[in-house]
Amino acid sequence: MRTRLLILVIITKMICINTTYGQLRGKPVVPPDSIMKNINNFLQYNSDHLMFDGDFITYDEHGHNIPKDQFLKMVATGNYLPLQLYSKYNAWEYQLYKLKPGVDRDAQIMLKQTGLTYYSIYQIKGKPFPDFHYVDLNGKVYTSANTKGKIVVLKAWSTSCIPCVAEMPELNRLVDKYKGRKDIVFVSIAFDSKEKLQKFTKSTLFKYAIVPVSIRYIQDTLHGTGYPIHWVINKQGIVVSMSYNSGEMIAALNKEAAK
Repeated sequence: MRTRLLILVIITKMICINTTYGQLRGKPVVPPDSIMKNINNFLQYNSDHLMFDGDFITYDEHGHNIPKDQFLKMVATGNYLPLQLYSKYNAWEYQLYKLKPGVDRDAQIMLKQTGLTYYSIYQIKGKPFPDFHYVDLNGKVYTSANTKGKIVVLKAWSTSCIPCVAEMPELNRLVDKYKGRKDIVFVSIAFDSKEKLQKFTKSTLFKYAIVPVSIRYIQDTLHGTGYPIHWVINKQGIVVSMSYNSGEMIAALNKEAAK
């Protein structure tokens, strides 16, 4: 009798989960209503639970396995939350959860931006970096051909981007750290005019090569959605890291440089 009662309680709990959250494959680690209550809650959830750098399992809103790129593309619409589930496989498992009307607007805007960021990274990380031909402010040329066999550290930025400029002292120290390495190249691409960039360099020291490009190139060809953006491209021309955080880039470079 007690066994039957226990089974009934378990079934009742499962029904309550499905009724409350829809067709979920398991219990959410954090309730979706709590995540989307306000922007701070979402930012905390993003920091603690969204881990898309390594291996992870993805499901659609009905609980069926779907490709990771399709999953992240849906998150990038801003209409679906990547809801982490408790996993019986000891893995990161996420299911699309369609947002209900009335969620916090700022949280939803941040969700969409986060989705776009993760989707852009997934599109390029682990793949060959697009062929390039850059000419810096001093007339030096950097191409896919003449940097072959070298690690390329690339940054996208603009002079009006406060975080882009604020991290330059840290990046200058990074350039100094590897100044004896002829197999590591530091290049930056900025969507400002050549004249504006030349004026900028008179007041601010930045030890990367500086290349003026169009914003469309960064967004359409390189899938950039925010700034600053950092790439680490290995000696075979493969993107090993794409990040919006200099710390993550530096960690990836140190790992690649040690090979």
